[in-house]
Amino acid sequence: AVDLVALMHELPDAPKPLERIAVAAFPNGHPESHSLDHDVETLLRKQEAGATLAITQLFFYAEHYLAFVDKAHAAGVTIPILPGLMPIVSPGRLNRVLELSGEDRPLELSDALAATEDSAEREAIGVEWTARMVRELVDSGAPGIHLYAFNQHRTVLSVLEQSGVR
Repeated sequence: AVDLVALMHELPDAPKPLERIAVAAFPNGHPESHSLDHDVETLLRKQEAGATLAITQLFFYAEHYLAFVDKAHAAGVTIPILPGLMPIVSPGRLNRVLELSGEDRPLELSDALAATEDSAEREAIGVEWTARMVRELVDSGAPGIHLYAFNQHRTVLSVLEQSGVR
């Protein structure tokens, strides 16, 4: 990613220089990384190469994002780091996200989703979980929120309404 960011600044046929380049950040570590310190160092190198914004991989607890941002800032990262969230509204979606991201299972969310077969109730659980995180992150100083929709625009709109940011 560092090389790609640098290359984007060198595009010979670009009509104007790129003003914003977003990169990934991993509050709980990249699945292939050997340490969180390495991930912070990588984010710092992305910034030095010209990244202007970072968006995190999914996470399930606000304190994970906040601790990561503190660690990144202490290392010299100054670009905004947006928390990336997705309303998880089914056990199947949760399992797939965990498989792809390497994140630990959020037991409270997992148990709540598994406790009902009603899809409307599951949606309400996932929306409330995500809306609560949005409120907590914004109140804690997050520079914005990135919501992953994965073709579930209705749940994202519900999160925005329930969190009070829409």
